[in-house]
Amino acid sequence: MQSPEKKTILKEISPDIASYILHEIPPYIGLVLLHLDSESNVIQCFGPVEKYLDQRPDPGTSIDTATGLFVGMLPPLISPMVIPHVKVNDGCYVEIHFLMDTNHQQWILMLDQTKQVELIHPILQLYNEEKLNLQIDKRISSAKGALSALSLLDYMSYERKNNLYRLLGSPPAWFWQLDKHPPLSEKIPDPLEVFPYLEIFQMEADLLWSGNSNGNMTSDIWEEKNTSGERFYLRALALQYENRSYLLIKPLEKEESPDDNFIQKAREQKLTLDRLAATEKKLKQLLSFKDQFVSIISHDLRSPIGAVIGISEILLADESLTRNISPSQLELLVDIRNEMQRLLDYNDKLFQWSNLELGNFRISRKDVAATALSSFVEKMQNTNLHKKNIRLIVEAEKDFSVKGDETLLGQALNNLIGNSVKFTPEGGTIRLVFSNLNGHKMIEVIDTGIGMDKNTCDQLFTDFTRKTTYGTYGEKGTGLGLGIVKKIIDAHGFQISVSSQPGNGSRFTIKIPDGS
Repeated sequence: MQSPEKKTILKEISPDIASYILHEIPPYIGLVLLHLDSESNVIQCFGPVEKYLDQRPDPGTSIDTATGLFVGMLPPLISPMVIPHVKVNDGCYVEIHFLMDTNHQQWILMLDQTKQVELIHPILQLYNEEKLNLQIDKRISSAKGALSALSLLDYMSYERKNNLYRLLGSPPAWFWQLDKHPPLSEKIPDPLEVFPYLEIFQMEADLLWSGNSNGNMTSDIWEEKNTSGERFYLRALALQYENRSYLLIKPLEKEESPDDNFIQKAREQKLTLDRLAATEKKLKQLLSFKDQFVSIISHDLRSPIGAVIGISEILLADESLTRNISPSQLELLVDIRNEMQRLLDYNDKLFQWSNLELGNFRISRKDVAATALSSFVEKMQNTNLHKKNIRLIVEAEKDFSVKGDETLLGQALNNLIGNSVKFTPEGGTIRLVFSNLNGHKMIEVIDTGIGMDKNTCDQLFTDFTRKTTYGTYGEKGTGLGLGIVKKIIDAHGFQISVSSQPGNGSRFTIKIPDGS
């Protein structure tokens, strides 16, 4: 026999929302259902609401009085809108579904994902760390045998690859006598964290490491203290050999003890580094504040921008109105709608970019089918493709899938396709290709657009470009789309490249390593 609450739920839910729950929501526990009117006032709520919100909202009150979780998100601009892994009260995680029914009433579904997050994220993190360590160990095995033995000669040895340092062998005895060495149980940190002076030397060493010739470079000395408070002096050596880059650090021998001038120079360098460290800390705080400010502002602008778009769409759909206004007034109304849509697109990209800069995203990997990605892109770009009569052709090998975050990969491909639409003339073609080549998976976006010169290709994936490039229909860009793509691809451990020539279209290639 059904409980009174279940009967009430069945009675209150509209048919289209019930169909969505039946077909789209997997078996769940901890479901909370919030029913709101078109003004975001609470009509009814079901389930353990207090577990996830600050308080149980009273019918007739605004949902914002019970929680600030949905500020700026209501009413949803698209339905359904799904946001996974949202942290709420007491460390709980939920997946939130925003829906609008045919009566313009709003529904919010909250599915408990706490156990899923607690179980899966540590496992994925451990798996990725072990996999990364295994790959790096294989790459450095030939060098590690020789250089790791240098610890017996008091050298601390690192290999530098892809802007990361890898310790070779064990730290020498003097390292554990530093007054700032890490606990024995912890991982040895990056040398720049232990020895800030190396930030200065690294700028010089990068010139050596970026070349193809064998060579070496010696640093000036700098001062450190041991656990007894005694001063001693270190020197670094940068090596480039057989296209491999190394950093060696060693204390000065007693017979090399510096004179008073050297000691004074080392102390002055330490004072300068302390000042630089304080300035760097303040700068990081300012940058963090700036990024958080951008994120908050872009989030809160969504609702008013969406409201202006909605009003302009209603006015343009009113034939009696459009017949009774002048052509210039109609053109102005169309311009308002188009500019607001561009502003919303810019705002969304700015929000994504700021979250990527802040690190406010998690890679939630799963097997993602080509059909899932292509259908999302087709849905998002349908209007733009139709406006310019551009064909989007999807070519996918059978059973093609990739281990990645479906939401982030979908956004990356949407930005790439959107870029191709912008620079492809009317009647052109864009191909979205999912393929396996010699055991390596690739995703390609190939267009028949206007193409680019080499200089443009080289600067294409920078975080932000202030140069505005107009599309074939005069479309304005945001300068953020491809920078976001690069961050998403890098976060997955994939590679992206572009090949293009003016007048011959462009080809964007995402290379996916084995195991993904």
